[in-house]
Amino acid sequence: MGSKMAVKKVTLFTEKGFALSLGGKLKYVDVAYQTYGVLNADKSNAVLICHALTGDAQPYFTENSQQGWWQSFMGDGLALDTSRYFFICSNVLGGCQGTTGPSSINPDTNKPYGSQFPNVIVQDMVRLQKALLDYLEIPHLHAVVGGSFGGMQATQWAIDYPNFVDNVLNLCSSLLFSAEAIGFNHVMRQAVINDPHFNNGDYYGYQPPEQGLAIARMLGMLTYRTDLQLTKAFGRAIKSEAQFWGDYFQVESYLSYQGKKFLGRFDANSYLHLLRALDLYDPSWHYENMSAALSRITARYTLVAIENDQLFKLAELHKSKTLLEQSGVNLNYYQFASDYGHDAFLVDYTLFESKIRDGLAGDPL
Repeated sequence: MGSKMAVKKVTLFTEKGFALSLGGKLKYVDVAYQTYGVLNADKSNAVLICHALTGDAQPYFTENSQQGWWQSFMGDGLALDTSRYFFICSNVLGGCQGTTGPSSINPDTNKPYGSQFPNVIVQDMVRLQKALLDYLEIPHLHAVVGGSFGGMQATQWAIDYPNFVDNVLNLCSSLLFSAEAIGFNHVMRQAVINDPHFNNGDYYGYQPPEQGLAIARMLGMLTYRTDLQLTKAFGRAIKSEAQFWGDYFQVESYLSYQGKKFLGRFDANSYLHLLRALDLYDPSWHYENMSAALSRITARYTLVAIENDQLFKLAELHKSKTLLEQSGVNLNYYQFASDYGHDAFLVDYTLFESKIRDGLAGDPL
């Protein structure tokens, strides 16, 4: 899968390889990344952006014809102020937008990894991001910012590299994925795996499992938005050319469109691996317990919850808030409602602007 415009790329771990937490090893790792703004003389304004599940290394484009996934949040004078900070964003390990993942070439076979790609977890992704920063000679991060899956990465940064990060902004993500959310991911994975073209993940060069991936994306979209937003947008309106067993209602047509659109930019194997990494995320991995892990955090931590988030439910954010507070984390917590639900951190600029600005500035909220 290609990115929408050229990204910077570097190959890391060429000498010793990259060992993974759940076993397996990659001989080397290609990393796609992009930077924005100017690094100041003392390198004190560097901010790492961690993208969400299906994001990429390009949250922002300068060309008017291109739209990044955080386009309305980023730029000169905006919440993610490119005139003030130097932003770095890389595609996650296991992705399909330039960083090594299942669709990348396996040097042992000279074919795409497919079913041979090892399992990855958030901790692996963070370790790769740290290696990228070392390559870029970034000695310290003013902040790590992430929404959803990116919020989990931001949290792990503060745990694994407490002396490297001053501020963490976790937007719409709990410390642990709920049983219900894991259940949604299971159904999405089964839709892909049971597509007749999946072929155990070795479908490259053949018909990909498009039907299963589109269905998975449709279900995912229902967890990202709210019933209120869907009602306002579509209600019970019927299509002019309705198909009784297909796109009959406008909301069905919208979901079908989202499913088909997804096929043009994402790989099914990457989707499976990243969904499982989301399920498996546990900040206490390789630490004695959750408290031992969270008590390592010295960064100022901003946590934002959406009251009507249908994926990261408010109760789970409350649990996370309590765990962070009990572990002595310097926490600033916010919650509010948005018609956009979980996707609010991507589109509801008015609600998030001040929280992001203050979280980055390090000023009292």
